[in-house]
Amino acid sequence: MDILQTSMYTIKTFNRLKSAKLRPNIDLYVHSIYERTINLMLDGQLIALQIADSPVSPISIILPLDETGLDRLKIKSNSPVSIDGTNLLVGENIISLDRAYDVYDDTLYEHTCSSSLKDVVWQLIIASDRDGFSTLIKSQNTPDDIALSYAKKKLIDAESICNTMMSGNSADEPTKSNQLTKLCDLLSGLIGVGTGLTPSGDDFMTGVLSTFKALPQCFNHKLISALSNSVCSRRNNTNEISSTFIDCALRGQFSKAIIDLYDSLCLDNVQSPGIEQDKIDNLLDSFLDIGHTSGIDTLTGIYWSMTHLSKI
Repeated sequence: MDILQTSMYTIKTFNRLKSAKLRPNIDLYVHSIYERTINLMLDGQLIALQIADSPVSPISIILPLDETGLDRLKIKSNSPVSIDGTNLLVGENIISLDRAYDVYDDTLYEHTCSSSLKDVVWQLIIASDRDGFSTLIKSQNTPDDIALSYAKKKLIDAESICNTMMSGNSADEPTKSNQLTKLCDLLSGLIGVGTGLTPSGDDFMTGVLSTFKALPQCFNHKLISALSNSVCSRRNNTNEISSTFIDCALRGQFSKAIIDLYDSLCLDNVQSPGIEQDKIDNLLDSFLDIGHTSGIDTLTGIYWSMTHLSKI
């Protein structure tokens, strides 16, 4: 079976596994099965077999199938998984890793700061009409939802520290260090907050991390290092699927939607009023396709980071 689309990271992972397959303890198995996705664990790395038109992530293998076609593969939790040359064998199915029609570069490279980025991201959040973490920045009210209320308190406290750090240029180094530690603890404490395969807090922090990778010149380098380390230390506070995406973000690997967002808005430093509506609509659609609120939670993290963390 051919592949419609995958990522450079998935190809590199597979190439590494080809050379490692003779190791006696290499672990290959079916991790989990859903209607639109079958997750494989390949020597500690999660890889997702997805149906056509699914959102593409660094761990995606997009197959030329719909939900019915995926079900017809008859892959079960105990189906054998192996590697044979350039082929991935799952149950009775052969997937050719050297026959991918499209391979996207999942690395988020450094971009030029764009004055339009925050404005357009806000437009996308408002136009999405989705809940999740976006309610935390669209309203000053405390949400009824327990998880969102918990997150709201953390963000309020984090914003207070950001404002203090921005205005406290004369503060001594121990005070600044203590403030930075508290800020990182608050934000990394969002890992695992929320429901679903990727909790809203995880998606929010993925958005924050994307701003560090795309626009490092806009942020304090000590902040980038400290918060990244804090997130890494709490990656086990969430489920295995979501922690995989956090690991990708820490390495600078992101979904195609995030890559396209920065490429569209930052490469030419276009001004917000000059961005074509079709481009904005396409960006919105790509983020709406990522789970129920996951894509918009990610945009919320980008917006919050550009609003508060870039001031420090």
